[in-house]
Amino acid sequence: MSSSTGSGSSPGRTASAVVLGVIALAFIVAGIMYLAEPAGSLPSFMGHISGSSGHHPLRAAGCLIVGVVFAIGAWFALKYKGKTVTPAGSASKEPAAR
Repeated sequence: MSSSTGSGSSPGRTASAVVLGVIALAFIVAGIMYLAEPAGSLPSFMGHISGSSGHHPLRAAGCLIVGVVFAIGAWFALKYKGKTVTPAGSASKEPAAR
């Protein structure tokens, strides 16, 4: 038995959209942290600079851009539907004319 979401998307596409959405959210939060916190208040893994009162504007812009790209990827994974291809044999039920 499989559960259906009703939107016609496969479970693999839904899972990839969730993963992309979580990654997008992480990058957007990191970008906001880079803008809101001075470099001296950031955790060490984010580029802590002791005694600094400046910000990391390039890192913030990079994180926000990457976050938006991942969010768009998540949206496409859920909403984009490719062209449906009909099998070659089912295009016509009539026999070929001679």
